[in-house]
Amino acid sequence: MPRPDPPPRIAPAARRTVLASFLGSTFEWFDFGLYGTTAALVFGHVFFPTQSSAIGSLLALTTTAVGFFARPIGGLVFGHFGDRVGRKKLLILTMLLMGIPTFVIGLLPGYATIGAAAPVILLFLRVLQGIGLGGEYAGAALATIESVPKERRGFFGAIPQLGNPVGGIFSSGLVLLCTWLSSDTQYENWVWRVPFLLSGILLVYTLMVRTRLAESGDFTRLQKKRGVEKAPLITLLRDHWAPLLLALGARAADAITGNVVGPVVTAYIVTYLHRSDSIGIVGTMIPSIICLPMMLYLGRVGDRFGVRRTFVWSVLSMAVTTFPLFALLQTGTLFWMVLGITVFRLCNSAQFAVQSTFLAELFPTEVRYTAVSFVYQVGSILGGLTPPVAYAMLVASDGSPWWLALAVVVSVLFSAACAAVIGLRISRADLRTPDGPSTDGADLAERTTRA
Repeated sequence: MPRPDPPPRIAPAARRTVLASFLGSTFEWFDFGLYGTTAALVFGHVFFPTQSSAIGSLLALTTTAVGFFARPIGGLVFGHFGDRVGRKKLLILTMLLMGIPTFVIGLLPGYATIGAAAPVILLFLRVLQGIGLGGEYAGAALATIESVPKERRGFFGAIPQLGNPVGGIFSSGLVLLCTWLSSDTQYENWVWRVPFLLSGILLVYTLMVRTRLAESGDFTRLQKKRGVEKAPLITLLRDHWAPLLLALGARAADAITGNVVGPVVTAYIVTYLHRSDSIGIVGTMIPSIICLPMMLYLGRVGDRFGVRRTFVWSVLSMAVTTFPLFALLQTGTLFWMVLGITVFRLCNSAQFAVQSTFLAELFPTEVRYTAVSFVYQVGSILGGLTPPVAYAMLVASDGSPWWLALAVVVSVLFSAACAAVIGLRISRADLRTPDGPSTDGADLAERTTRA
């Protein structure tokens, strides 16, 4: 029996690109996750002290939403120039737009010191964070995916995605350490600022690494063969509107569930279950550690069985585990609460592992940065709405989580259906294509639109 061909080798320049993308993505998600966790814990007291505890938490989570609404701006701006001048040149700027505001938040006086100016400045800094992250996701993912062989894009495409859980581990770990080493009063007064200030060290180190980032292979070939698009957004909306709409629907589940199981669950545990905020933090850290090898494995699964198929089944797993999550939280038992959060977050991480490759293969190189940014960041508007809307549903139901759980399940099933339709459209197009299926992004996009 003949032995299977070994996987294609990865060039040293591509390996450096993978490393630089991973570290940059980790730093970006550290900043963004740190804000969300801290907002759920103390921002209501520090920046909105005149409100009740529940309303203060709601207002603090609303500032989290502002960052999500700013992300489409960053996605469109950086997507346009990323498709025009390349992936590498913009990624340093996206990191600065995330890192500098995060450091400044650590120095920002609270409401008790400067009054209403404190939440206003906080909102402005949050907008800058959102713009930076809006350009980061597609840039880091595409710099990697476009630099490795097509047969291994599932696996290597999962590596920048690891920046999400790794950044979450660092941010949650620092917050947890600060809460353990200080009293509640000390943490609320000043200790919460320490992780924000330490981010300055991570910013300098990550910038040093990212300056060595090489331009992606696909974009380099595009410049030599076809040339870049002058107006990639117009081309995207005119020629690739069908896969764009379906991709937006497929992305919705991640945008919603990632925020429900993050700041909303943490706030729910503290406000309505009257348990320690460390439960939500531990429930974030454990799956973040477990999911690292799992995401890499699912990247390999995507290379073998198909990225779209892997994505659909991973999304469906979240629908199965939503009601058990809230049922286990209701037990009030530490083990079962952490187990429920862990299982649900692992299901969310499963679809996230192959998400960037799934989205990238739908669009040609000349509009890919714009397309992936558009899908991810417009979807982030749903993510931004999720914390305040979900928490408002808890307030309206006096802490009962079941209507919220039903809403999550419906959104997940809708996303799975959109992703399945994408696969069906491409499969039908393949039947009408003499040469059969192709893994080339331009060909997939053309056939999906034609179907």
